[in-house]
Amino acid sequence: MLTVKAAREIVLDHCRSIRPDGLATEVVPLPASQGRVLAEPVHLDTDQPPFDRSMRDGYAVKSRDLDPLPARLRCVGEIKAGEVPTRILKSGEAIQIMTGAPAPEGADAVVMVEHTESLPKDEVAVLRSVPWGANIAPRGSERRCGELLMPTSTRLGVLEVGGLAAVGKARVQVYRRPEVSILATGDELVDVDQEPGPGQIRNSNAYSLSAQVASHGGVPRVLATAGDTMEQLRRQIRLGLESDLLLVSGGVSAGKYDLVEEVFEELGIRILFEAVSMRPGKPTVFARRQQQCVFGLPGNPVSTFVAFELFVSPVLKALQGLSAGSLNVVRGRVQGKILEKSGRTALLPAAVTLDSGRIRIRPLSWKGSADIFSLADANGLVVVPLECRELLPDQEADALLFEPMRGLSGCEF
Repeated sequence: MLTVKAAREIVLDHCRSIRPDGLATEVVPLPASQGRVLAEPVHLDTDQPPFDRSMRDGYAVKSRDLDPLPARLRCVGEIKAGEVPTRILKSGEAIQIMTGAPAPEGADAVVMVEHTESLPKDEVAVLRSVPWGANIAPRGSERRCGELLMPTSTRLGVLEVGGLAAVGKARVQVYRRPEVSILATGDELVDVDQEPGPGQIRNSNAYSLSAQVASHGGVPRVLATAGDTMEQLRRQIRLGLESDLLLVSGGVSAGKYDLVEEVFEELGIRILFEAVSMRPGKPTVFARRQQQCVFGLPGNPVSTFVAFELFVSPVLKALQGLSAGSLNVVRGRVQGKILEKSGRTALLPAAVTLDSGRIRIRPLSWKGSADIFSLADANGLVVVPLECRELLPDQEADALLFEPMRGLSGCEF
């Protein structure tokens, strides 16, 4: 049975074989690009700023005219943002200017309006001196035309979308979102809108997996549930193989009706590992059909969630042109005692907080891998290492976060 680290390395090795230049791309309107991944480098189409830009509301002046103070200057006009200056500033003159407006030729500084006083007869008194260049951003001082703004494989967030708008990218080439088929298996499953009968449960895995796929940038395709028969499994797995990635939930343990691996082998899906030394999530299967990935995930919902975060999420990143990267793991101090006797790496629900610069990890009560409600108050999983049997209060430990925590970078445990 593989360790978590060894199993992840097998998955990451596959991810490294996925070349971004072999992935499908599409062009989308800029408003639809948030959350997508660039499939092209983006360069600036002009200097930024494209002109000498006033950084303050005030008066454009020649700095040498401000000695001695107060300096009395003749106001000879006004420049609003969006206007083009038509007058060359001469010695002894000032031009009122607004933030973002182009500085007029001849001006070498802007005095903030707070440091001036209006006088009769179109004059202004400057009460404070300013050095040459004050409050003016010279053309090209932020970025130069042709400079790389964003490289290929940049995930587009709010600020990135704003940057694309600033350089006129109304349409953006991005990697196509991978389609992920999700197949839940088991005779005991009924859909969420049905009342479970004796011995039945609602199919939560298909919905939680669908949400995880979408949150990681994929397009979920939920298949009809397959019962515990070779015929049903064969039919639905074949359908799932039409997608970029297939996730099968349940049917991968050692029970009499756990038939998924048998169908995998029949359909030419090569199993690379079928068990990981971890709790929850031991019966996790990673397989491939040529370059296509297939996962057999445990049937219990917490196990499914954990296995997805550890093993499926890197593949989804790679299929979008991203580096598989490291996990969102942070190190902090445990707030409580944890006993672990499974002899496997344990990943247990926890509340992770940042308090006065210190990370605190509070383990949460849970009743096993079927207890999906235990994750409701969790934002991470405390990691009990393979060789460890207990974690004591205030002892350092790792925690796998569901979402990145601001200011903290990920690592491997």
